[in-house]
Amino acid sequence: MCLFHNNSLRGKTIKKEYSKTGIALIGSVIVDELVPLLELGQLTFVDAAEFVSQDELKGEHLTFSVGGMALNVAVDLAKIGNSYPISVCGKVGEDHRADLIRTVLRSHHIDYHGLVVDPKHGTSRTEVLHIRAADGSIDRIFRHVLGAMGSFNENDIKLADLSGYKIAMFGYGLLLPQLDLIDKEYGTILGKILADVQNMGVMTALDFISPSHENMFKFMRYKKTLAFVDICCINEDQACALTGKNDPGRACMSLVDDFGVKISAVHCGAQGPNYAYTKKNGLVVQQNFIVPENEYKGNAGAGDAFSAGFFHGIHQQWPIKKATRFAAAAAAISLGDTACTGAMRDEKYILDYMKNREIRS
Repeated sequence: MCLFHNNSLRGKTIKKEYSKTGIALIGSVIVDELVPLLELGQLTFVDAAEFVSQDELKGEHLTFSVGGMALNVAVDLAKIGNSYPISVCGKVGEDHRADLIRTVLRSHHIDYHGLVVDPKHGTSRTEVLHIRAADGSIDRIFRHVLGAMGSFNENDIKLADLSGYKIAMFGYGLLLPQLDLIDKEYGTILGKILADVQNMGVMTALDFISPSHENMFKFMRYKKTLAFVDICCINEDQACALTGKNDPGRACMSLVDDFGVKISAVHCGAQGPNYAYTKKNGLVVQQNFIVPENEYKGNAGAGDAFSAGFFHGIHQQWPIKKATRFAAAAAAISLGDTACTGAMRDEKYILDYMKNREIRS
């Protein structure tokens, strides 16, 4: 399917006569290949199962799951439970990974008509290795193959398909090579798309992968792009780098006050706290929930889980404080599985979690 822009929308506000509903996720669609938790200095046997039984020599057992912003947030939203539509727009190859993605989306009743097929490149994939350090902490190493998402461009996004949604979330910035390209007026090519979506009366949202020293110049392009973002939900490293603020709370405020974002949220990892800000409501500070060791399996997808919880709250028109607390609870729950979306639960469970679980002091 070839999808394209309607550039005549740019600079014009289009009023819709119907109520907008639902969340569209546009961008990274990836298959994660999860390697079991490794210890420093540990010897593992990758292909032992091909030769002998597990009793004789235990080998690695890879787990495959969907990943990337669009898939993670879409599946989390579907598992939270919703009365509104969810859709995914991205690019896949002609391979078994694409089949896995469609199967997962179909099983969660997520619209995937926006998946474009690239016959030249395979579906994007990431090898995720969890490493336990000597102090017991767990870190991750990612090996990524851009694949079909490397060619994902503005011609693959049909604006008309987004017009009825309440929120359109794009990401990850810095992992979309064709959309990260510079544009003098909008900062990036993605900025032009965000402006068009805003002009349809759809709330825009944006997320990134964290920049490295090598691509920081590209990340700085997004300073101008932020003017076309209604909701910016990112981590503390990204917020501080974009705004030049050392404190994540101040960075959260700066995204709105200095760069034109309407609603900002900054999630700050295991240590927390997390922040959300609007000019009307001021700064919300939300501590992380305490997660017992036996409920902690891995932190892949925790940031996307926070985003899913936050966007669900915004969509349901909850107060910012409730949406932020719900997001923190969703992120805590997501730690219960090594897969990005494996542990997510429904809205009632998360609301009960908010009431009954302790938070960090």
